[in-house]
Amino acid sequence: MKPAKKKQTLPKPNSATPSKSSTYHHGNLREEVLEHSRKVLETKGVSALSLRDIAGDLGVSHTAPYRHFPKKMDLLQALVTDGFRELTEGMERAWAYSDDPLEKVKKAGEEYISLLLKNPRRSELMFGGEIYVSGDPISEDLRECGKLAYLGMYKIVEFGQKSLKLKNSVPTDTLMMSFWSGVHGFAVLNERKWKQIKSKEEEEIFRKEVNQILEIIIEGTRL
Repeated sequence: MKPAKKKQTLPKPNSATPSKSSTYHHGNLREEVLEHSRKVLETKGVSALSLRDIAGDLGVSHTAPYRHFPKKMDLLQALVTDGFRELTEGMERAWAYSDDPLEKVKKAGEEYISLLLKNPRRSELMFGGEIYVSGDPISEDLRECGKLAYLGMYKIVEFGQKSLKLKNSVPTDTLMMSFWSGVHGFAVLNERKWKQIKSKEEEEIFRKEVNQILEIIIEGTRL
């Protein structure tokens, strides 16, 4: 018996940022720094990220965060690594969502759009920006998480091709990139629109638009 399908939940527009714990607990500073940095990144941008400022916000010594992140680039890479890890989890949910290859693809698109709308500034770092032009070596953890996210989507598209539901006249990675580019472009172009939603009616209209866009993209990749 197939498990009941769950409706994809996009992040709530204009939702308040969850309040962080006012007390620092010994042993979880790395996680505290990452959580707070993610909030600063999304609200103020990458230029506002400062390990000294984050230490002050968390109420620890200015040198404490450097034990986990010797420099700002190490912090940025850790944030991006978490992003790819979350994307991998989204692709795993998409894979388990349905036996129907096209439903898997659609779910993958929903997961990706949801992730980007929730963390647009982090997503910019995941696919470009300071990390790849800084000259700093990419950490093995980041490389591995990025590879797993890529393979998660690749697996879904490949399954669609083998099931004779998606075009198999082009290489799997090319077809996957076509789909990925489509959902990425939609999310980037509609970030402002999503943030300006003020009512449930507007939110429902947006969700219908997401569904229509995914159907159009999938139609272009079907066999």
